[in-house]
Amino acid sequence: MIDFEKLTLEFPFLSELDSTDMLEFFSYTKILNLNSGDIFLEQGSLKSNIFFVKKGLIRSYFIKENGEEITNRLRYENQVMASLEVTLFNQPSRFIFQAIEPTELIVISFHDLRQLLERNKKFESGRRFFLATTLAESLKALDEFILLSPEKRYLKFAKENPELLNRVPIKYIANVLGITPVSLSRIRKRVVTKKQ
Repeated sequence: MIDFEKLTLEFPFLSELDSTDMLEFFSYTKILNLNSGDIFLEQGSLKSNIFFVKKGLIRSYFIKENGEEITNRLRYENQVMASLEVTLFNQPSRFIFQAIEPTELIVISFHDLRQLLERNKKFESGRRFFLATTLAESLKALDEFILLSPEKRYLKFAKENPELLNRVPIKYIANVLGITPVSLSRIRKRVVTKKQ
């Protein structure tokens, strides 16, 4: 069951839609159930899907030339994720998308969403919201890397995503924060010591 109240809080544009609009939108979606470790978008893919996390936890990552995996983004319940290279620029995805716990996604293809927008202008504010949110998130991440120390980045992440601290391996959190797992362990110890 989809919690429309939570969805509307997360995506204010949905409040403009009536039940007929919502039913039309969801008629274009499908449910994708994943096990922990399942990859659902490969690097180099041109599938322009938009994913809404109904339940679970996903990450996007890339693999460096030395084989090291670098996680750049985490998404959990009531959040949206898409390969921006594919969706916005029609270029192959640079990132791999993977479930890191049992996950249920609501999926809509960007092609179907475009057709929906052409037929029903009420969805236009949703497209603008998605683009504005994506841009704001990218600018915020850039600002944090420039303006905040690693410890302040961690404290901000912990405050904004407390439920992820026990759900996500430390190496993924360290990647997202742009620091090494060893540095993050030291920061966490310092933070605990300060609180005592």
